[in-house]
Amino acid sequence: MKPVVHVELTGKAIKTVLVLMAFISAILALVWLLVSPSYAIAGGIGVVLAIKGLYALFTPSSD
Repeated sequence: MKPVVHVELTGKAIKTVLVLMAFISAILALVWLLVSPSYAIAGGIGVVLAIKGLYALFTPSSD
């Protein structure tokens, strides 16, 4: 028997995710301006990979 994970998104959770994404974008913009575009691009790639990993973690397998 496979375990079942139930995730429920509420309006507050969606708002929190949007605020977090805006905060991360602002940080990457500051890194772009103050340090170097290459560090900001690397940070953006890291954020995308983290989001894809979380998505894969909560997506049911196709078995």
